[in-house]
Amino acid sequence: MTRPLNAATPVRRRPRIGGWELALGALLVVQLLVFSLAVPGFFDGVSGLLNVTTNFLPFGLVALGLVPVILTGGIDLSVGAVAGFSAVLMAVLWKHFGLSLGVAVPLALVAGGLLGALNGLLITRTRTEPLIITLATSFVFNSVTTALAGAEPPSGFPDSFNALGIGAIGGVPYQLILFAVLAIVISLLITRTRFGRSVVMVGYNRDATRYSGINVDRTVLGVYVISGVMAALAGVVLAAYYSAVRSDMGDILLLTALTMVVLGGINIFGGEGSVLGAVLAVLLLGFLRQGLLIAGFSDMVTTMVTGAILLVAITAKNLLGNPGTFVTQLQARFSRPSPSPPENVMK
Repeated sequence: MTRPLNAATPVRRRPRIGGWELALGALLVVQLLVFSLAVPGFFDGVSGLLNVTTNFLPFGLVALGLVPVILTGGIDLSVGAVAGFSAVLMAVLWKHFGLSLGVAVPLALVAGGLLGALNGLLITRTRTEPLIITLATSFVFNSVTTALAGAEPPSGFPDSFNALGIGAIGGVPYQLILFAVLAIVISLLITRTRFGRSVVMVGYNRDATRYSGINVDRTVLGVYVISGVMAALAGVVLAAYYSAVRSDMGDILLLTALTMVVLGGINIFGGEGSVLGAVLAVLLLGFLRQGLLIAGFSDMVTTMVTGAILLVAITAKNLLGNPGTFVTQLQARFSRPSPSPPENVMK
């Protein structure tokens, strides 16, 4: 969706804390209070609450990777497949090729970046919609992962590696530290670098960005590489959490991560949103899922709730928050001035 770029509508270079972020923060506080009072076992001290985050932060890592992609107006449906492939590749390199995890993990992250680059190249070279390309590549990646994993995927990683998924320092999980650091890095990347400004501009108005001399294809390629690396990292963290890998272990990531990004206020058409909003949405939706599970609801119910939240978030942002949406168009229609007489038109 291309929007006019002129002096009256400047590109926001630095996202500011706005009403959407404040609303998410308030909802998060209310949600934690409600679950703590109504669900026995949900709140077990501050360290216990922080430890709960290890159950959903892999979703958050994928969401952070999706932020720049969606800011450009794209989408990456292959993140779950990339996460599964990278985790299985790491495990196979460690188990069957004798590489240390200190070598296998970086190679898995590189592989995730290469798969993301493949997505970006296919999108920019074929001029095909990202939804179609990444949906197709997800099927290919899943098939390769299934063949690579074999009948008995590797498991039983060393405790030093498993600490990444379940360990903590001073009561703060390693996952949470990793997530916080990467959230800061991506926020600075988007708000303080030329690449980040290019990302926002591509999503806001691709044609104007191209005419201004920015290499749009290179920017799009870059965001898909970031998405691939973050998905691979999520796969590695999941492997450490379970101390095992499966070819389909990334399948659960896409819907929830995508919901977190959209709920965080990232415009699905690109050009608008903040990493802070996405981080708050990760915590909000993550604690919601865990609260429902602890309360005794099935995973099927939490998935249904996640899908409903995604639908509501997209609808709310489109109808209430963005220029050119249904409400704006409706207002314009009823406030449209009367047509000028024919003679005035011909002058």
